[in-house]
Amino acid sequence: MVNQGWVWYTTTMFDREFVRNSPGVIKDSLSKRGDDPKLLDSYLVHEKKWRDLVNALEPLRAQRNQISRGGKPTPAGLKKAKELEKKITAQETKLKQAEADFRLAQLSLPNLVDESVPVGPGESANTVIAKKGRVRLTSGRPHHELMTKLDWLDLKTAAEYSGSRFRYLKNSAAWAHLSMMNEAIRLATRHGFKPVIPPVLTRPETLEKAGFLPFAETDIFKVERDNLYLTGTSEQTLLALAANHVFDLKELPLRLVGFSTCFRREVGSYGKDVEGMFRTHQFDKVEMVVITTPEQSKAEHNNLVSLEEKFTASLDLPYQLVSIGSGDLGAHAAKKIDLEVWFPSQQRYRESHSASNCWEFQARRFGIKYRDQNGQEHFVHTLNGTLATERLLLSYVENHQRPDGSVDLPRRWRI
Repeated sequence: MVNQGWVWYTTTMFDREFVRNSPGVIKDSLSKRGDDPKLLDSYLVHEKKWRDLVNALEPLRAQRNQISRGGKPTPAGLKKAKELEKKITAQETKLKQAEADFRLAQLSLPNLVDESVPVGPGESANTVIAKKGRVRLTSGRPHHELMTKLDWLDLKTAAEYSGSRFRYLKNSAAWAHLSMMNEAIRLATRHGFKPVIPPVLTRPETLEKAGFLPFAETDIFKVERDNLYLTGTSEQTLLALAANHVFDLKELPLRLVGFSTCFRREVGSYGKDVEGMFRTHQFDKVEMVVITTPEQSKAEHNNLVSLEEKFTASLDLPYQLVSIGSGDLGAHAAKKIDLEVWFPSQQRYRESHSASNCWEFQARRFGIKYRDQNGQEHFVHTLNGTLATERLLLSYVENHQRPDGSVDLPRRWRI
């Protein structure tokens, strides 16, 4: 790798040699996602231009260094040095633009798709792989109607003073929510996760390295004045804790569980799920992140899903597991399993959890590696999984409503 004072961006999920030698693999994956395979062609064009400019600049810099070490230059040598400096400056200007173009091309490539992922456009290939729990109510009042009458939810004041899709969670519902979040964190810590309360504002490079920029930029709130973003999940800032770190094998897997308030614009969702708390701009979430070796990442992914199931089952909620298809994966995931809980008022299951295996995609960007038994360094695999969000409370309220409009909250959640 050339290091002549120019920053080399590691914001690609691929080794550059792999990209040049395996274009068919990447184009096939792009097609499965529904992305344009020409994204790779653009990458290769910009990568070659950047590489050619770097190679052309090296001998010019070498000549300059040789002249500077030769003592006091002659008039002819001085003239040659000035001409050389002009060439270098012009070449560096070209390289700076080429580097910016190449970086954008890098960021436009999503992760590869795991071969076990169902293939199809959009949500068409999403496949139910299991249904668990007993559905007791096949219809019922929606959560916002129940919670408003019980003085647990105030959407009107929130809309008046904060805007649409915000909420005041009150009284017994506020206590139940905090209790549920606490139970989720305790479950995770009992299974080896270290609790963290991370920042909810972060720099754009954090989201870029986590794979959320530029793909999800329209769904992220930005504080323009300070060039900071509100995080949509603690996964992003939890990964930053391990940035540029080389782990010993004995330190892995590293399991973290974060609690944070999250923010999303929910662009494109207007006209659906607009009532109540189902799709709000602000919500709390307990998120699990795992850093491990490639050999262990499949087992860790299964473990994340198992913990999500364990927690959902503890709330006596019917749910189903869904293997997310290639067209609905999200840019940074190679494989994703969703857990969907039952909502009687909607008469269907709705997403409450996701568990993703991101392979090396985020690790390369963050520079997270491990050292094997032979002392060789390799990129880790990163995974993430939701353990609890407010949607669980909403599902609980609907599934445990009584005919008179009251809700049977567990004793441990009562004030």
